[in-house]
Amino acid sequence: MEIKIIDEKNINVVIINDNNEEVAKATCFIENTPKKDGQNVGTIGEIEIKDYKVAKILLEKCEEILKSKGITYVVAPMNGNSWKKYRTLKKSSNELPFILENVDPIELNQILLDENYNEIHTYTSTKGALNDAFDGAVLKTIEEKVNNEKIVLRDFRKFDYEADLRKIYNISIQSFVRNPLYTPISEVEFIKQYEPYINMIDENLILIAEKDEKEVGFVFCIPNFNEIKNKGNIESVILKTIAVLPEYQNLSLGNLMLNKIAKIAKNKGYKDWIYAFMYSHNTSQRMATRNKTKVIREYALYGKEI
Repeated sequence: MEIKIIDEKNINVVIINDNNEEVAKATCFIENTPKKDGQNVGTIGEIEIKDYKVAKILLEKCEEILKSKGITYVVAPMNGNSWKKYRTLKKSSNELPFILENVDPIELNQILLDENYNEIHTYTSTKGALNDAFDGAVLKTIEEKVNNEKIVLRDFRKFDYEADLRKIYNISIQSFVRNPLYTPISEVEFIKQYEPYINMIDENLILIAEKDEKEVGFVFCIPNFNEIKNKGNIESVILKTIAVLPEYQNLSLGNLMLNKIAKIAKNKGYKDWIYAFMYSHNTSQRMATRNKTKVIREYALYGKEI
């Protein structure tokens, strides 16, 4: 067995070969990572394991590298930070994988637990019928308050997608700054991450809330294109993100946007929606319950002092 380490800028790649065949691989990230107690957290991501017998060796080598860089706390699996791929599948119904559901395999949970990692955060994805979307009388009162604030909801504009992605970026970095393991991201990098999906989005399924043309909230949905392969048509939409600036959250603007997007999706012929990757202690969990969605998937993130 051979352990190969590739030292690149800000990362180290660990590769384990057995009989000239690559059997395990992972990347150690030390910059542009979350912080804990003011210090950079090391993350282990891009984990690929063909032979689980070497998983222990792989993780120990990654920890050794991170420790040598001055890292004292490790998070896994995470490809650098939470703007990129992170989390591992923990529990699943028989619901087929949906678009954007890019997480590590369920087997990684036990591997990390065996190596004394602790589960630090849990996330869920839920699914429900659009017909069951919350449509109570209180929404009329919410809409009146929103109108009184002169807040308008409009569709995403593909023809000017960079400008609208900048608006979504501005809301995201202010709304998510208190999220666990939040890491700042540049506007350029944020737009670059979304650009591959521009041709896939439906402008009507992304709403931007504005006051005096200044962004205050948004909801981002995308059709579940994975269903084309499995069912021949698309029956559900994925609610990827919903966010409202802190100073407008008392208006229940998020509930209003969800109501609007559910009606739009239903009118387009979709039957269901999936609330993707909700942090277990986030307000989006309450929204999911109010809209009668049920858990179809659980995910976990792990941490360890080294």
